[in-house]
Amino acid sequence: MGRKVPAAGIATLAVLIGLASWPALSVASEAGITAERSLLRRVVVLGLPGQGQPLVTASRISDPGSSSYRHFLTQEQYGKRFGATQKVREKVMSLRLLRGVRQVNLNPTGTAAILVVTPAAATRLFCAGSKIPGDPCRPRGFKWAIRQVSVGEIYPNGPTPKPPKASSSVSGTPKGCSAAIRSKALTPNQISAAYGVDELRNRGLDGSGVRVATLSGQVVGLSDFRVWARCFNQPAPRVSQPGMPSGVNDTQAGPDETVLDVEALSFLAPKLERILPIFVPQDNKFNNPLLLFLIGALDPSRQGGKLPDILSISDGICEYQFKKAEKWLAQRLLAEAAAIGITTLAASGDAGFLGCDFKRPGANFPASSRFVTAVGGTNLGLSPDNRITSQPVWSTYATKPSEGAGSGGGPSRFWPRPAFQKAPGLTPALQKGKETRLLPDVAAMGSFSPGIATYEQGTGGWGPGGGTSAATPLTAAMVALALQQEREAGRPPLGAITPLLYELAQGPGYGSIFRDVTVGTSSRKPKSAVGRTPAGGAAQSGYDLATGLGSLNATAFADAVAALPAAPPQAIPSSR
Repeated sequence: MGRKVPAAGIATLAVLIGLASWPALSVASEAGITAERSLLRRVVVLGLPGQGQPLVTASRISDPGSSSYRHFLTQEQYGKRFGATQKVREKVMSLRLLRGVRQVNLNPTGTAAILVVTPAAATRLFCAGSKIPGDPCRPRGFKWAIRQVSVGEIYPNGPTPKPPKASSSVSGTPKGCSAAIRSKALTPNQISAAYGVDELRNRGLDGSGVRVATLSGQVVGLSDFRVWARCFNQPAPRVSQPGMPSGVNDTQAGPDETVLDVEALSFLAPKLERILPIFVPQDNKFNNPLLLFLIGALDPSRQGGKLPDILSISDGICEYQFKKAEKWLAQRLLAEAAAIGITTLAASGDAGFLGCDFKRPGANFPASSRFVTAVGGTNLGLSPDNRITSQPVWSTYATKPSEGAGSGGGPSRFWPRPAFQKAPGLTPALQKGKETRLLPDVAAMGSFSPGIATYEQGTGGWGPGGGTSAATPLTAAMVALALQQEREAGRPPLGAITPLLYELAQGPGYGSIFRDVTVGTSSRKPKSAVGRTPAGGAAQSGYDLATGLGSLNATAFADAVAALPAAPPQAIPSSR
């Protein structure tokens, strides 16, 4: 993951410093500041009171043992069953009549709303302060129509940035892509062979017809992707970059995560119908940006009229840094994605066992959601024909303790253990006391040494990409191939795959579908007695808290999916 300091946080700090000094300025300056104030905005995300039991329904649809398995709902069906009543929707829309409220938009299912307001209105109506997430409130007279509130940072009003044009200094890739080879990072053919993708490619599976949305902190230029694709004789990735409210020039962060997401997805699924990095400002707390991303990802009108098939989220923060209301709103949106047939994967983190924060250990969210497949990281050793010879836990804490990094994982401190989370090795010894959700679920290449070959001109061209930010899109690409297989066979999508993964792990195919990781530890104190135990992040036979069930063998996984009992015919959502 490894996010840089977000531009949004720096911009907000500058704004707040400016606000503090305004009273001492001249009358002429005050006039200019008044104009500047009028151009400042904040985004407020609202969760609306719904109907029925959407989390229960999503869980049943995701459970291979349920009669409802893969009986997905359309967005229209979901909205009628679980969205807010018409009375609630009309009440929330009436917020646009209040002073300082510039926009009010309901999501397609009527479960959430996005407001764009002035900073003064955010304070007056929602008790927004300078700190994020703060302690937001619901406006008087609206409490019955609003369940959750999340307030984002202050940002200057403006349009979503357009992708920058290529620099004239780009002269193409050297013949034979010698520059990529010199980086010593792993190339697509190596990763494809290592994870058993070659057979699927021989069957014509390349990601065609599948759409993947990623969480992005910047609108990036497309020329890097063309250079990368030419190097490996692949088609340039088809990329569209929708932006959410507050996604403007001044709130952009570094492009490295976005570039890594797109190129890692293209490693194994080079002909995806569309990759959609959804631009949301990644402020210092990530709470509000995650909600904005999920609402945008579930809104086909923001993505050319179609929903994505997969959400690949290479980010996350400590569970406790979310307000309880924000966690539950995000959980509702993730359940909605599962119920309509969208598969979600998220990075488990790059700071080792329970390493979401050095001051207060914990697990990352949204990876800890039951509706998300959490992806950890490994290293890879390959034979001359690119088969895996070794696959230890990715961690540098033993060699570089002061600047260590490694696969995130561990028990959740908020979400209970789902009934489906059972597997070889998953015993009471992994967690004392109350059973909670454990992560990660699976893992893939995450080490920066050697890393995977990525190209980003702004950071010097070719180099290694890594972290669970690489492992997550690589795994998402393998899932995309299985989804293409299912679609071409006339079968429904997979939705939340985590329950399926654990069911497969309990069957006779565990050793062929997953490559178990049994060496290494993700502990930040790897030489300690606890760090050498499975309860402290050490790998073991079967499930562990560093790499989950292990890495996927893409062909064996796709074959296992194809062998699932056929579900009764159903209507596939027309917006897909």
